[in-house]
Order: sequence, then structure tokens, then C-alpha cells
Amino acid sequence: MGTDPTSGAPEDERPRSLSRRVVLQCGGAVCMQAWLLPMAGCGTSTAPAAQQSAALRGPERATPLARFLTDAERATLRGLVDRLIPSDLTPGAAVAEAENAIDAFLAAFLTDPPLIYAGGPFSDRAGATDNDFERFIPLDAYEQLAWRLVIEGSQALPEREFNGPVKGLQQIYREGLARLDARAQQLATGILPAALGDIVAAQLADTGLEAVLAQINALAGNEGFADLPAPLRDLILFDSSDATVQALVDVAFPDTLAGTYGPPEYGGNRDLVGWTLTDFDGDVQPRGYSDDAVVNADNPGAFDGLLPPSYGRDAVSASATAKSDAPQTGVAEAVTLPLVIAPSESLAAIILDAGGSLAGLKRRLEPWANAPSDAIWAWSADHA
Repeated sequence: MGTDPTSGAPEDERPRSLSRRVVLQCGGAVCMQAWLLPMAGCGTSTAPAAQQSAALRGPERATPLARFLTDAERATLRGLVDRLIPSDLTPGAAVAEAENAIDAFLAAFLTDPPLIYAGGPFSDRAGATDNDFERFIPLDAYEQLAWRLVIEGSQALPEREFNGPVKGLQQIYREGLARLDARAQQLATGILPAALGDIVAAQLADTGLEAVLAQINALAGNEGFADLPAPLRDLILFDSSDATVQALVDVAFPDTLAGTYGPPEYGGNRDLVGWTLTDFDGDVQPRGYSDDAVVNADNPGAFDGLLPPSYGRDAVSASATAKSDAPQTGVAEAVTLPLVIAPSESLAAIILDAGGSLAGLKRRLEPWANAPSDAIWAWSADHA
């Protein structure tokens, strides 16, 4: 038995790396949920195979989705996710019904087992006769406590406040959604963000200040957040002076990504719109891939330039170059734009420095977004 020089672990105990195809078609950490969550419980175990299979599959009955938010709160949340991943030329989070996945997650402990870890090994999308993903896996006592802290908060319970009070996601969403509706009604009474002009100039480039003010003047005064035109919803969301709204956006953005691009058993990705949009095959077991799909490189995609050489980036680049040198047929060709790629150490420092705040992360990424258009950063040695 060999040893992994980077971790000191025996080779057969090292974490399995994702296939190149999965990385290419997922396009990053967003879609990692589609790989990881259904695989919960797949770790090494000395239990008999039959016991492992039963634990992995979960109970015999499918775990139902519960609801935590009221109808009004769900409508406000839908208006929010629609602005976090808008529908323009392609479907967005509202089409994928990401708000349903978020609501189900907030209600995770209203079902048994809780809606945390989807079962496995297969769904019924690739040849299996039953959908194991619909049967969620029971949690042990440690997992119960950890996830209740995340979702429900400490609630002044001594057994949960061993590290001090914790505000749970349920409270953050409930307070934040109420704040969005309150801000929507304030707009009609003339209570505007102090940095209105700056927000319009920086974030609403396609909407002039006069157009925004005209939309505000047209409000009746009883609109909720979801009733507002998109530019006015953005005006509220981009107001960095509102701490309650920004706290909501910080948690809602990653949850919206998960609800749009994660497995549909969690309540979102309706009709697999998120996977169709990203050209992701989804779970393909037990059918698997053909030999040709495994051996041959995929067609270059939007995220191929982010891959390190160990994932065949050079072969992908050569394929893209050959395609660009081919005679033009009059059919519109995809435009390949240069990418600005930072070494992983720099990206890690930027993410950690943001302190978990989406707004803070956006501010720290601005210098990268403003880099010269011909600047391409090479992958550092740790990606080799």
C-alpha cells in the first residue's frame, strides 16, 4: 500500500478526485453540490456491504419537502432570487424555483429524516428503477446539533450556546425578507438610499437616474418587494448601508446558486433547467459514460480556461485554437475572451479577507475585474 506524499494518507484512502468531464461541465464550486450531496455517506466503512447500502439509501419512503416561510415571504424571496440570478437570454433562479429549495432547507427539521443529505447511490435519471436521492439520510447526534445551529440558531438554549449566541438562517431570512418589503414601501414615500446616484451609476449602468426616479414616482405606495420593477429591487439590494438587507444577500446568494444548480431533490433546479443551462449531464450512474466520452476531450466550454494542466487544459486550448483557425462558414462563432486567473493563494486570501460577506468579496474583486483586457495570469506551481 503506497502513501500520498501530500497528505501522508494511504493511497486507497485518499479522497477521490473529480473526473475532468465533471469539472468542465460543472464550471466550479457552485455545481460541486450536485456531485457531493448525493454522495453523502459514501466514506470508508468497515460495516458489511448490505448495512452500508441501507445507510446510504436512507428510509424506504421518499422524504417530503416541508415549508418554513409564509406565502408572502416566499413571494418576496422569489423576487430576491430573480435578481441574484436574473433571467435574460437564459433562464434564471426564479425559473428554476430556487426559492423552493431555500424554503425546504429552512424547514429541514420539520421532516424525518431532515432534508440535509440526499441518499444514493442513484437517481432514476440514468437507468435506475428507483430514485434513491429522494430518501434523505438520517443524521447522528453531532450532525443534528451542528445543522440545527446553522438553520435554527442557538435560541438561548444552553446546549447550543457553548460558543455563544448564534443567529440561524431562519431568523436571517425572516428579518431580511421583512426588511425588503419595508424598503419597498419606503421608496414610494420618498425615503431613498443616501447613495442613490452612486448605486445607479455603479450598478444600474443600463438604467439612468431619471428613469429610476420615474419608476419610483409611479409607485402606488403599497407594493411589496416582489412587485417592484427590477431596477428598483436592485436599488434596494445594492444599498450597502442597509446591514439587514446585506446580511440577507450574503446568505441568499450561495443558497440561490445551490437551489438553481443543485440536484432537484432539494426542491430547486425545476425541470433540470440549471443543468441544461450549464450543459451539465447531471448524475449519469448507473449508465455511466461511453468510452469515447471518457477518452476524448470535450468541446471547449466557458470554464475550460480555468482548468489546471493536470485536467488537460493545454489540449483544450489547442482544440480551441484549431477551431479558431478553421475557415469561417458564415455561422456565428463563439467568442473566446481572455481570462484573468489568479494563483490559488491570492484567491484564498481575497475570499478569507472578505469575512464571509458577498459585498466585501465584490469590493475586493473589483481590481481584478478592471485588469487590462489582454492580461492572462498563468496557473502557479500548486496547480500543476
